[in-house]
Amino acid sequence: MLAVSYQLRDESLLNARKTSTVAVSINCLSLVTGTVVGTWVAVPPTQEKHEISSIVPILVGVGLGELIGFVLALIVIWMSREQ
Repeated sequence: MLAVSYQLRDESLLNARKTSTVAVSINCLSLVTGTVVGTWVAVPPTQEKHEISSIVPILVGVGLGELIGFVLALIVIWMSREQ
């Protein structure tokens, strides 16, 4: 009986670890994507001079990426809890 309870605990910890790894990965990828999009808005690729006149678009991109990643991570955690 003791071995079965340890096995169930180990499986649940493994599932929790997999879910949290996926959630953190999604959050990081969306943060990087938001940074890239914000930088692309601040310095368009067609602009000859690569001067950043304002850092606000980069910060907005980072913020939006972080929010989207947070929501997607919560959805992943919520979906894995139902299984």
